[in-house]
Amino acid sequence: MSSTPDPAVHTLTPVDSPMTHLQTIEAVGTYAVTVGWEDGHHNGIYTWPFLRALCPCQDCQEQLRHDG
Repeated sequence: MSSTPDPAVHTLTPVDSPMTHLQTIEAVGTYAVTVGWEDGHHNGIYTWPFLRALCPCQDCQEQLRHDG
């Protein structure tokens, strides 16, 4: 997984399906989370910086510029 999301993610409209419905979320140490989806897939570790980069709000984007 890349350390930063593809910028196109902010322009996509998610499809309403079991593969986009969050079912579980678990901590991975103190640096990330892993998620399980309703369709049964559960691969991937999502770090806090990666998740922050997914957030389009002004506060998160400003923090990214400050940290980057």
